[in-house]
Amino acid sequence: MEREVWMRGAMVLSILALVVLILVTPTLLGRRSSELASVPLLSIGMDRNESAFIVNLGAVVQAYQYDLVRMTLNGSDPAVNRTYQENETFGFHVWVPGNATFSVHVYLLDQLVDQRRNYFEYNVSVHLDKDSQNRTVMVFTFPFEKDNQEIRITRPDDFHRVIPARGTLP
Repeated sequence: MEREVWMRGAMVLSILALVVLILVTPTLLGRRSSELASVPLLSIGMDRNESAFIVNLGAVVQAYQYDLVRMTLNGSDPAVNRTYQENETFGFHVWVPGNATFSVHVYLLDQLVDQRRNYFEYNVSVHLDKDSQNRTVMVFTFPFEKDNQEIRITRPDDFHRVIPARGTLP
């Protein structure tokens, strides 16, 4: 009985070792990372004194260079309305006044892999509110998502959302 337990444990460990080896081998051979490396992350938080939002755009797993990164901000304050765009970048961040209500549209274009490019796109609206204990709450709504849910995050926590792939371009 004990021998069977050891054999089953060894089989499970060998399968896990093979999976790890499959995932690590392309990197060891100097090939481009898997598609998982290109998945972007949108993070929105506030500075310590809650006077500004920090909107950050980058990769989830590791530093990853995108062919195009674009962020469009539209807000209640005219100074917020602008588009930031960079080519061949790893991501970037922008500061938005804390008293502004604004929406964020992000668009990222992946590097050319096998004659196609993935693109990622997402929209979120943001504003501040106060809870019953007078704490600052960031309120996020998703106007183009099916369930159009609202997320409320109390400071000092931040909002983090993986930006989904929306398709491929030739």
